[in-house]
Amino acid sequence: MPASRYSHDLWTIKSCSDCGFVYIDKAPVYEMQSSQMAWERTTRVEEECRAELRPVSYVLSKKTRFRMRVLPRRTMNAQIAAYAESGNLLDLGCGNGGSFRGMPAGFRLFGIEISAEIAAEADRLFRAHGGYAVHAPSLDGLRSFADGFFAVVTLRSYLEHELHPLLVLREAARVLTPGGVAIVKVPNYGSLNRRVMGRRWCGFRYPDHLNYFTPRTLRRMAALAGFAARFGMTGRLPTSDNMWAVLSRADARARA
Repeated sequence: MPASRYSHDLWTIKSCSDCGFVYIDKAPVYEMQSSQMAWERTTRVEEECRAELRPVSYVLSKKTRFRMRVLPRRTMNAQIAAYAESGNLLDLGCGNGGSFRGMPAGFRLFGIEISAEIAAEADRLFRAHGGYAVHAPSLDGLRSFADGFFAVVTLRSYLEHELHPLLVLREAARVLTPGGVAIVKVPNYGSLNRRVMGRRWCGFRYPDHLNYFTPRTLRRMAALAGFAARFGMTGRLPTSDNMWAVLSRADARARA
């Protein structure tokens, strides 16, 4: 199915003829993202839309949330523990920082968040861990940090929202130490469920999901930014609506 078949109202989904990357052809201005389109607001709207469009599957999903505790589930904190022991950690699109409560000692927490209200919450939490949160678009926030300042950069459910994903990844590579990693979680546009559900796929959120990655297009963009991408055994399963990738600086791997 051509990507354009998934377009919605004012938002046209396109596919690059050269690389296959799928994206919305225009984006809301950052001022809207900072207020009307802040994550905490659009998430509530999306929940309401899913309940209206898919009432049966939505209710079933809510009533079977226990499955999340029965089956093994990949978490960002577990990924961080697997790939870094300590150091400065930067979370892009950090929200209120609550997902990092309980992080082990040894990490100084930093974040960048475009929503003013929740950036303030994150700042209070991160300062207790020796860091702070920046209220800014991610590119501006990244440029405020020195080269090689971070051991880890996390992009959890973030890169699909970013207007300039390649530039952000290049800046992430710059601020990482040579042995540092960027950990990415994004919706998997290559999933079987997207093909089955079509326009009703849970990964579509108009217009705050600007980019739609497959394993191939994520790997390609990572390479253009100076990273080598690893997905592991389960990071890119076609049965999953999400995928995880660990990005290592290509220059560091070449010297290893």
